[in-house]
Amino acid sequence: MPLRFAWVGCTILVLLTIGLRAQTLPPQDRPPVIAADSRFDQAAVERGSILLVSQCGFCHGSNARGGPAGPDLTRSALVQDDEEGRQLGGLLAAGRPDKGMPAFQLSGDQVTDLATFLHAAIFRNANRRLYQVLDILTGDSKAGEAYFTGTGKCATCHSAAGDLKGVGAKYDAVTLQGRLLMPRGGRGAGPPQPAYLDKNAIRASVTLPSRQTVSGVLVRLTDFDVTLYDPETRRMRSWLRNGDEPRVDLIDPLQAHLNMLPVWTDSDMHNVTAYLASLK
Repeated sequence: MPLRFAWVGCTILVLLTIGLRAQTLPPQDRPPVIAADSRFDQAAVERGSILLVSQCGFCHGSNARGGPAGPDLTRSALVQDDEEGRQLGGLLAAGRPDKGMPAFQLSGDQVTDLATFLHAAIFRNANRRLYQVLDILTGDSKAGEAYFTGTGKCATCHSAAGDLKGVGAKYDAVTLQGRLLMPRGGRGAGPPQPAYLDKNAIRASVTLPSRQTVSGVLVRLTDFDVTLYDPETRRMRSWLRNGDEPRVDLIDPLQAHLNMLPVWTDSDMHNVTAYLASLK
């Protein structure tokens, strides 16, 4: 029998050993579940998710997708071929002593709940449009405001009464946090447009051998050429490059956001998201 079966058995062994402590798991530590769907008993999915996180999450991850010591259970052939827990339950009842997995006598409800959660997770992975990110607004709005105007220096470029006025009503919390961390992502409805037409596109100045300087929006920069776009004339200009000639200096209006990526803490991100969401 493949080694992956032994991993599944290991997961259930830990589940039984620790017992019903799963019922006390705080909601914020539970994995997100798929939207309500007639394919699954959502109560069983929830019970299975609680069991998995508290008993198996340290090994297989909080969403069964694998962790430091265990593989992705949603990719297990046994789990994928399982029918309402019958194959999973049969394996657990028989055990694999040769692989260090003893036999277990699980209740039918335990096997069903765990199998239902795993099948729901597989369905969620295959249908990502149904995925729901829950509990985004877990931060402290006041702390977020203090960080925004203080340590984070966000107020240097932004204002709650100016460019961010009403931003909490314009975007949902998931979008707000995404734009906070990746401001060039998710440009909304409508056909996609070239990156150089974005209002926050990278700008560049090209210093020619004659010392003339030409500025515009960066379209392309390689070791061999550089192309700029002039928003006023709507024309492109290109130059061949040889080494560092001509010299190209870049100005990214979103550089402050990029600089923040290695600095953000989880608390800072959630607090600022909560603050932005409060700007109605």
